[in-house]
Amino acid sequence: MKLTLIKKIQEAKDIYTFVFEPENPVTWKAGQYIFFKIPHENPDDRGEIRHFTISSAPSEKNIFLTTKFDFENGSSFKKALFKLNQGSSIEGFNLGGDFILKDLKAKYIFIAGGIGITPYRSILMDLAHEGRLTDIILFYCGKADGIIFMDVFNEIKKKYKWPLIHFVIEPQLINEEIIKEKVPDLEDRIFYISGPMVMVRIAEEILLKLNIEKSNIVKDYFPGYG
Repeated sequence: MKLTLIKKIQEAKDIYTFVFEPENPVTWKAGQYIFFKIPHENPDDRGEIRHFTISSAPSEKNIFLTTKFDFENGSSFKKALFKLNQGSSIEGFNLGGDFILKDLKAKYIFIAGGIGITPYRSILMDLAHEGRLTDIILFYCGKADGIIFMDVFNEIKKKYKWPLIHFVIEPQLINEEIIKEKVPDLEDRIFYISGPMVMVRIAEEILLKLNIEKSNIVKDYFPGYG
């Protein structure tokens, strides 16, 4: 499908959201991803095609791509993405992914590492749009200057008194003690983890040590981030 860039938003020092308008209406589930193709000169070994979680909710109609940039050592794809001008068009295809909520009556813990917050923006905005007050606690882990989307989350909290958000700001790291302290009903919840691969693996190990069943852990890896 043809996607046209209509806006670029700076979320933090090195994090930007690109708002793309689809040529035709698109349907997706909150938390899913899409592949993007940006032809450019001298592509590196990561090529011209990458997939990103859609950070917008389906009700927003446009497809939001939110990502972090390394302006010195980033990939050729990211450099080509950043250079796009308003009105530029790229190709999007293969919508998919199962990092979605399947049981709205269940109770959830969301753990986000840095840019791994993107699927949760989509999911929380979708739930708010539908008026579904699912029981969710969000652990938002990362650097102080990399916390994004707080305007959106605060607006949802102001209206619904939900979700409950706990920040874990570096040098503090997510650990067993923090989770046990903030979540008294661990055994009753389903855990979603989203972020860089190392962070997701560490968080999963912590949950397994807390005797969380592996079947109650859903993971979303973000490759290419330390």
